[in-house]
Amino acid sequence: MSAAYQYYLITLLVYFGVNTIACWALNLQYGVSGVLNFAFILFQATGAYVAGVLTLGPSSGSSYQQYILGAHLPFPLPWIAAAAAGALLAYLIGSFALRPERRDYQAMVMLVVSIIAASLVASQAGWFNGNNGLASVPKPLIASQNLNLVESGWFYVGLTAATMLVVYFFVHRITGSPWGRRLRAMRENPEALESLGVNIKAESMKVYVTGGAMAALSGAVLIQFIGAWAPGSWDTAETFLYFTAVIIGGSGNNLGVMVGAFLVLGLFQEVLRYLPSFSYTGLTEAIQFISLGLLILAFLWWRPGGLLPERKRRFGPGPTRSVDPTPAEGGR
Repeated sequence: MSAAYQYYLITLLVYFGVNTIACWALNLQYGVSGVLNFAFILFQATGAYVAGVLTLGPSSGSSYQQYILGAHLPFPLPWIAAAAAGALLAYLIGSFALRPERRDYQAMVMLVVSIIAASLVASQAGWFNGNNGLASVPKPLIASQNLNLVESGWFYVGLTAATMLVVYFFVHRITGSPWGRRLRAMRENPEALESLGVNIKAESMKVYVTGGAMAALSGAVLIQFIGAWAPGSWDTAETFLYFTAVIIGGSGNNLGVMVGAFLVLGLFQEVLRYLPSFSYTGLTEAIQFISLGLLILAFLWWRPGGLLPERKRRFGPGPTRSVDPTPAEGGR
């Protein structure tokens, strides 16, 4: 296989890993817990920027890139810091976005926050270089390995796969734990759960912060592979691509969500890239979003559970109480 085809395959595999981690984060919030996070792409972008500036080093006044928080941190500290920044941002946003009791009100607050944040970052060039974003972000551990482009790419695929396994183990433990069952109960009937003494807002905050950290980690993995990131890459509409993958794959099912990430954010988008250029610029992108919209409507109408629906949990009968057939002495 030629070097060009190898690097194309490497790019697809890394993007699959990044998208799967992000979809697991959104599935934990929306699919398992019922929290409609319409600001999801904001956390992925935050992780990307934090990991980028903590790898690039301090910003100099004469540099073509102007940003804050610059440092040279060794791997994996930029990724850990990105996840921590995502968790902190989720806590700050959740402190007021999760205050309304209705989920649709919460979703609208998060959507507005996402739009405001994108506008602020784009307009304030001194924060993260404005619309130009960050560039020349190096890959972790590559300089010391003395590898060529393809070899470093395969090394990064292995690093992404290892990160995926760690995240899957973490998510699987959550969804299979008593806390995971409590989150599903919160999704299905929050009023009934609250009547049992469970603080719904506190549970929503926990899962919101956890998902925010995972989304930020996916952004950190992405920026150190592609080496660049700009506000135009994390438009609010990108959030709904992840929602499409979660719903089509199987909301609430970790393996189903991984299938959805592969089909929607991998195979489906790659096929649309090969559409012939015709008419005006941007028509292909418009066709992409129209096709995804029709696809999600079709699944919501005919197969709302997705390709791999969430498994119904059944609990066995409780312990039966044995009855002594011998009558008591007083009954004789």
